Amino acid sequence: MVTEPGPPSDVPAPPERIPSPTAPPLPHRPVTFHRQRDVVLLHWRVDPALVADLVPGGCTPDLHDGSAWVALTGYVFADSTVPPLPPLGRLGTMTEVTVEILTVDADGRQGIAYRSIDTQHLPAIAAARLGIGLPYTYARAGSRRYGPQIAHRTRRPGGAGEGAAGASARLRVRASGPASPSDPLVAFLTRRWGVHAHHLGRTSWWRLEHEPWVLERADVLELDETLLAAAGLGMLAGTPPDSVLCSTGADVRYSRG
Repeated sequence: MVTEPGPPSDVPAPPERIPSPTAPPLPHRPVTFHRQRDVVLLHWRVDPALVADLVPGGCTPDLHDGSAWVALTGYVFADSTVPPLPPLGRLGTMTEVTVEILTVDADGRQGIAYRSIDTQHLPAIAAARLGIGLPYTYARAGSRRYGPQIAHRTRRPGGAGEGAAGASARLRVRASGPASPSDPLVAFLTRRWGVHAHHLGRTSWWRLEHEPWVLERADVLELDETLLAAAGLGMLAGTPPDSVLCSTGADVRYSRG
């Protein structure tokens, strides 16, 4: 059950801050380029004490209105490029469905930590798991768009259930109108300029950059998932999200931090 906002006294509460509306320049040459499109963002508020042990070392859950925030997202990566290789075309197109916790580290860098990333793209899984330590998982994932509706789905191999094997999600939303980029909660949830990833015994900071998203509020038409429980977030299973947003997307660039 999700508790009311307000961290308990034994959980450090970093000062709330709104991330910059534009990404700082990347410190290094990008290692990958993608067109991120048909983005769906579902966010839940949660007691920070319930997720404090689920973020990488050196990080804490980032707080807004006294709450930590968990996301279930879906999107398509298209036109992927890994320099110095040429664009991969259709070979570089994949659906990703992710479970994330919004994080901040001791240096004040606000980002996300992935709990899981489902995709059907085996080369991406191998490269990200070995090179960065991101929790990619093979799944039968796909996406469709129907005018203002966006749908993403994923199912991992194995029997149905809430364990890692067989976990699945179906999410479908319909855009319902513009979301103000100046809304403090919208800004906090969507201006995330890096990824905290634990790999080989240390937490790394991977930077990302993209133009500001054109965001819309959305209504949930379908939400049937077991990914949250499989990621250790069963307290949120079956509860409606506190924020639902979508976007046509943007060009995204990733770099070492």
